[in-house]
Amino acid sequence: MSMGGVKGKYELWNKLIERYTYLKKVADAIAKSNENFLLEAAFLGIILDYYKSLYNAETNKIPIVLTNAGIPVEFSYAAKLFPLLQEMGTNLLAGAGSQNHLNYIDFAEKMGIPMENCNNIKIWIGAMIQDITPRPDIIIYADFPCDSTTIEWQIIKNYWRVPTFAFDVPYWHYDKTNEFYDEKTLPYYVSQLKEMIKFIEKNTHTIITFDKLKESFERSNQARNYILEIQELLRAKPNPLNSDISYTLYLTILTSGGLPGKPVEYMKMVRDKAIYNYKRKVSAISERYEGKEEKYRCFWTCMPVYFDPLTFTWMEERFQISTVMNMMGNQIAQPVDTTSEESLLTDLSKNILNLPMGRQLRGPLEYLLDDIIRTIKEYQVDFCIWGGHIACKQSWGIANLVKQLVQERIGVPTLIFEVDDLDGRVVTSRSIKKTIRDFVKNVLEG
Repeated sequence: MSMGGVKGKYELWNKLIERYTYLKKVADAIAKSNENFLLEAAFLGIILDYYKSLYNAETNKIPIVLTNAGIPVEFSYAAKLFPLLQEMGTNLLAGAGSQNHLNYIDFAEKMGIPMENCNNIKIWIGAMIQDITPRPDIIIYADFPCDSTTIEWQIIKNYWRVPTFAFDVPYWHYDKTNEFYDEKTLPYYVSQLKEMIKFIEKNTHTIITFDKLKESFERSNQARNYILEIQELLRAKPNPLNSDISYTLYLTILTSGGLPGKPVEYMKMVRDKAIYNYKRKVSAISERYEGKEEKYRCFWTCMPVYFDPLTFTWMEERFQISTVMNMMGNQIAQPVDTTSEESLLTDLSKNILNLPMGRQLRGPLEYLLDDIIRTIKEYQVDFCIWGGHIACKQSWGIANLVKQLVQERIGVPTLIFEVDDLDGRVVTSRSIKKTIRDFVKNVLEG
């Protein structure tokens, strides 16, 4: 099949390009008649560009590095590599409106991958062992935030048998004011970043100069500044932006950090839209649903429901609930100091340790609890939803305790339910919506 003049050969990647080409066309058509959907169209354009770039990289013999969300793509772009993000081949496939990802889950389990392991990576494994995923030249991954990540990435590494660099993510905190501070945390991670640079240079025959890194991260800094501005504006009542925006910002920086052009322009579009609505005291809900206004503000404390990405939209329209933040969109990373390689790598280490999900779940309970309480206060949250991914064993071990402590300390209720965020056969979208509907009726309105 032809992908803009490039022949595609990987079923999984082809499905992503097909689906997101279709979704982009739909978004463009909607945006033509309703400018309130221009942001969705722009975001889908960035995601589609990322997917198509894989085949362009192969055509131009650009080395491909298979990686996960714990590795900043700015390094890959500075080294002239293509960052093949495993999450972009799994989570977004689950949310693309097709059922292909379920076939990959089933095949992986048929081949012996335990059903208890996370489907996020299992989708990739199921496709990989059928030889329908892109083949990497090297692998770089971080072993957090969960046991499934550590286990399943070893399967990927052993299958491909290409040069691999795995980060050992520290348990303890880098901040001197934190009760779990360890002075070794930051230097240890910086040392691993330096070793990763050597690994890339050795195995891809490229040189990563400081000037290249600086250029990449200065572009990323511009995007980070926009994100921080936007998140300040999301704290306003009513929320000036739709409930999906924090997650789309996360995906943009995840795939396109360090790139010029559309990604940074998209961030600016979002920031400008937020300022425009904030000054007029207009909510995204009232803009999209005539006669309705924001009633409640929700913090979705876990991953979004990937297989039904319209869950937040349904909550907006049905109950006028603005999901002002979710775990994956909850970014606190700061622009890095690019005056020297040491300052850049030090600040970057902090940002990696502060990645969404990673910072909350890589250590003691307090990491998650403190993060939830901070977010509730900053974003003026009325209630939380713990739509707990069934494979996240470490979070399920503390779910009810966190719910109790949040209620006791700041009086905010939490709805807890099980879900497999990538497989709607386990808990259906209909069941999720009924659970939310009952909670609204009995707790928020009762």
